[in-house]
Amino acid sequence: MLVKEFTGKNEKETIQSALTELNLKEEQVRIEIVEKGKRNLLGIGDSIPTVIRVYYDEISTFVSNIQEVVSHIISTMNINATVEAHEESEKKIYINIMLEEDAALLIGKKGMTLDAIQFIVSLISSRMLGEDSEYHILVDVAGYRNKREEALRALALQAASQVKRYKKPKVLEPMNPYERRIIHMTLQDDNEVDTKSDGEGPYKKVKIYLVHKGNFSNQRPNNLNRYPSAYGSR
Repeated sequence: MLVKEFTGKNEKETIQSALTELNLKEEQVRIEIVEKGKRNLLGIGDSIPTVIRVYYDEISTFVSNIQEVVSHIISTMNINATVEAHEESEKKIYINIMLEEDAALLIGKKGMTLDAIQFIVSLISSRMLGEDSEYHILVDVAGYRNKREEALRALALQAASQVKRYKKPKVLEPMNPYERRIIHMTLQDDNEVDTKSDGEGPYKKVKIYLVHKGNFSNQRPNNLNRYPSAYGSR
């Protein structure tokens, strides 16, 4: 928790000045009135400024700053949009871009434009928070990623069912690291199949294949972290 003091002519003006400087909303902070302040009446006595103390979380400041960064990126693309950002869960910040125009402008073919924006935002956030930060930033456009996640989970289950039925591996279309992770995680508790990524570059294909019991080379490792971060290379 961070704390900073501000002074001004009156309570309302001082609070607004503090929120503007911190780039935060009133619900993101806790405000303590240290001194209400008094005006100089008829030139008698000295005026006493209003003093407030603002308590806020460092991550709240970051959320507002990264929201501003995304808004700037979108504006440079000459696209009218509203950017909303919030801490969705521990170590995860969700940024949603709402367009006044066709959302496909920012999503692109198979989400490639959105992936490019995601990559830029991830680089900027790494510099702001440090490369060792555990925070995960997810950029979305009009809820596209949620719909895509549902479709990918359904695809993973359907593909796994076909692999078990026909006893043959199935290779899915090239996907970015975020989408591949959804496939891996969806099938991680299925003891009959396993998954791995094949290919070069960020867009790789996920292969789903049967786990042959008794064959040590095809059995799943029990002591390895098979699922790196959402934007890992798997």
